Amino acid sequence: MAGLSVDWRMARLPNGLRLITIARPETPTVAVRVYVRAGSRYDVPLNGVTDHSSSVEGPDGVWPTREPDTLERGPLRPISLLLGLAHFTEHFLFKGTRSHDQRDLYGAVERLGGVLDAGTTKEYVTLYAVTQGDGLATAVDVLAEILAEPALREEDFWQEKLVVLEEIRRAQDQQSVIFDLFAETIWQRHPLRYPIRGTLEGLHDLEPASVIPFYRQRYVAGNALVAVGGDIEHAEVRRLVEQSFASLHAGPEQAPLPVEEPPLDEPRTAHLDKEVQLTSLLIGVPAVSMKHEDRAAIKVIERVLGMGGSARLYQHLREEARLVYSINTVTAHYEDAGYFAVHTVCDPQNLGAVQQAILDEWDKLRREGVSADELEAAKSNYAGTQARRAETNLGVASIFGVQGLLHRVETFDEAVARIEAVTRDDVLRVAREYLSLDRYVAVTVGRQAQT
Repeated sequence: MAGLSVDWRMARLPNGLRLITIARPETPTVAVRVYVRAGSRYDVPLNGVTDHSSSVEGPDGVWPTREPDTLERGPLRPISLLLGLAHFTEHFLFKGTRSHDQRDLYGAVERLGGVLDAGTTKEYVTLYAVTQGDGLATAVDVLAEILAEPALREEDFWQEKLVVLEEIRRAQDQQSVIFDLFAETIWQRHPLRYPIRGTLEGLHDLEPASVIPFYRQRYVAGNALVAVGGDIEHAEVRRLVEQSFASLHAGPEQAPLPVEEPPLDEPRTAHLDKEVQLTSLLIGVPAVSMKHEDRAAIKVIERVLGMGGSARLYQHLREEARLVYSINTVTAHYEDAGYFAVHTVCDPQNLGAVQQAILDEWDKLRREGVSADELEAAKSNYAGTQARRAETNLGVASIFGVQGLLHRVETFDEAVARIEAVTRDDVLRVAREYLSLDRYVAVTVGRQAQT
């Protein structure tokens, strides 16, 4: 698609930190985004054992540790109650540095009309700043200081722990908990099953001394990447980043270890009862990682079935049958796993009919595939989506940053070309391989149908 080509460069700095610059001339802002392999999948080691010494040295002295409690989670053996460690560490980093308090850090960016923020995902933590174009040096300095020189004061720990506990409590009242329930159900052993925010049990048992080893292990140069988008010169950005991030702890990249996930050999269900008027259903199947070639055909299926008001599921279940209030497809492609799912909200009494109608649409796709017109519409939709994602410097830095951290950079033109290469036969083959009618996960949140 014309207009999506970008001038980008990637470099490995002397301390192992990766840098990606995306030059976008005549844009008024600059976005700096830092990524670290420190998401919730790293909360708990795969073997269920955490190395705890009797004490650990923090920035403000020696903090005592204790043996963690354990929690049985489904078919897993007991694991350390550290669920939420990654998310909490992200919060903890923003409580100030050894040189500046929190207000100073925010103020340095905000006086330039900018924004400073962070977030945790299942695979990584990201910190970012967006400012006017001449704020590049400030944005880089602030992010580097937060990442490499956090204060990590024990008194701040207890204050922030209350904040995160309340955040988890509030989240339990939201329909979004269905995605946590789905992840916990579709994966039995994979650490992607862990909720990003953590659990109340995990946060209650989390102590200051747990954070320091996690920070020292995960927040190292080899695990991190800086992506910068704007009206910039690569050489100047490299000079600034190399100078500001020189104090980031050295250490190698730590990719996730392989996981042997038990196969899904029958329907797997779960329900979370809530006294709400409507019930949410999320039904899906294991799919592919971000590195798999079938990802392109799945993107087509995602659009044909459930992206937008013209999609099959929306038209058939909402407009024609009047069974649902909303419905859409959801795909997740992680570094080593993925899923395809349909999310819908309906009256509890309609749950059975809705689930069967979704499976019927899967069956139709498995039997008939897609029409030539549907295929072309899906490809055009994907190209338009890519164009929208490329509208801002933060969006571009985000896309290139995640790809550079977890896999490889795929330009917008390359991504569109990959989708353009999908054929109707590809869609039919992929639908038959992944859209199983007897091996799926279906989870619900809300009230169950009255019998």
